[in-house]
Amino acid sequence: MLVKIVLLSVLALLLVLPILLDKKLFAGSSADHYPKLLRLQEKYGNRQSRWKGPKTDERINRMLAECIELMNGLGVPISKDICPEVVLTGSRSYYGRCSPKGSLKRYNQYDFYIEISGHTLGNTEKSLRNTLIHELIHTVPGGLCHTGEWKKWARYVSEKTEYTIQHYDGDTTWKDRDRLRGYTDWLNA
Repeated sequence: MLVKIVLLSVLALLLVLPILLDKKLFAGSSADHYPKLLRLQEKYGNRQSRWKGPKTDERINRMLAECIELMNGLGVPISKDICPEVVLTGSRSYYGRCSPKGSLKRYNQYDFYIEISGHTLGNTEKSLRNTLIHELIHTVPGGLCHTGEWKKWARYVSEKTEYTIQHYDGDTTWKDRDRLRGYTDWLNA
């Protein structure tokens, strides 16, 4: 009898699990995009597979230089040895990342490197600057984690400027989030 109950429970779970997973797949998108996303998924597959764009972008590098100038003007003690070129990655899990020297083999010339997901290049300029400033604050001594010094300086910059610096980007839209996740085709459809 117990074996029958276990088998029936497993069978029920196997029937319900695909439905639950399908709902969870689009949990981050707004409800009105769901049917369109399903059609695009059928047509193009679940996501664009990889970032095939450039490894750096002059516009983002200029923004980084301007953000460094802004931070120095505010008196934020960011590192003086930050790579002036932002590295574009294919990440779909983060907008940006600050990597200290030696964290990867290719990062040895400067003390810090900033990476931005190439999928966010179409985001608003304010969103991109928020991300760059967020990553610059990680270069403050003791600021690698989102605690203590990082929180203190993020709050300070948010109070003194138009930017909202927090653990997660403070200026995202549904289009920005969906672009990061790879659902870019519906933006142009």
